[in-house]
Amino acid sequence: MAKGEKNAGWSGFFMVFAVFAAILLLLAQQGQELVGSGGSGWQVMSVYEGLTRWAVPALFMVWGMNALEDGKPSLNSALAGLALPCFCLLVFWGAVYAAAAHLLGGGALTLRGFLGALLDAAWGNTYFHLWVLYPLIGLYLVHPVIHRFTSSASRGEVLYFLGLCFLFASLLPLWAAFHPGNAIVDLLQRLQVHLVLGYVGYYVAGWYLHHYEIGRVPEFILYLLGILGLALTLLGSQFVGGSREVWYSYTAPGVAMTAAALCTLFRYVLGVSDERSRRRAVYQLGCCVFGAYLIHQLWALVFRWFGVSILAFAPVISIPFFALVFFLLSVPFAWLLYLIPGAGKWLV
Repeated sequence: MAKGEKNAGWSGFFMVFAVFAAILLLLAQQGQELVGSGGSGWQVMSVYEGLTRWAVPALFMVWGMNALEDGKPSLNSALAGLALPCFCLLVFWGAVYAAAAHLLGGGALTLRGFLGALLDAAWGNTYFHLWVLYPLIGLYLVHPVIHRFTSSASRGEVLYFLGLCFLFASLLPLWAAFHPGNAIVDLLQRLQVHLVLGYVGYYVAGWYLHHYEIGRVPEFILYLLGILGLALTLLGSQFVGGSREVWYSYTAPGVAMTAAALCTLFRYVLGVSDERSRRRAVYQLGCCVFGAYLIHQLWALVFRWFGVSILAFAPVISIPFFALVFFLLSVPFAWLLYLIPGAGKWLV
């Protein structure tokens, strides 16, 4: 899903890092399912998962900063330029994975079977890692409303909105996990505000951190909160209490603070230089790198077909090794798909 070149630079660099971390996250989750809970290998993969949970919120932050900065405020342009290509991505890759699993399982590919796979994907029967496209489609459907807000709201109003998102989608659900049965918890369950403000908060937060400059003190505070957030994600259930799911949720306070801190770090510290060739290289990679996320599970299927497990080595080495291998194998194919005239944004 390519964006304008004016968003080249640090945001593209951040997207690359987020996609790699998301691949690492998925492999860590798959590894945990293979070994079962309780062992040392599971603990290692749980740490990798905790270290990379921020990657999913980061993807929504980059999508938000790109879409809201690029424009497309009208309903027609948002539907045709954002929601429809995203839906086509979901259907296309859902069908591709259904066909690949069928072929690698010894079946034969027919036109009727592929059309059936397309229909199944359109109805939501897609491969597990494509789930991120569902909330993204929802955000693109309401994008014109969000864009009207961000284009006309003051900075204080945007911060107020982001504060509400963090309160209702992150802090209050965490508080509710420790105080079940409370009257306020019952009221929150009835309002279901967290379902509305969860990913929309990341979508707007990415735009905010891209659109506005922040001072040194807020920047430093965000870094401290990011470190605290990572510690809460990894150690919250042990030292504070509550279930692992409470702290590992994609809208958990620790995960949200880590994503915001890393986004800030890439803008002010780790961004690429102003040299045109470097910025262009990052821009070109950022245009297609999400395709690597979409493709990488095909390599997992192929490796499994050849009898190569993602746990071929010790988990502490195996998970990042295969994440890097799948990422590097996927990027060239994503780039080739992106180069297809008129179809690139519909495929990656």
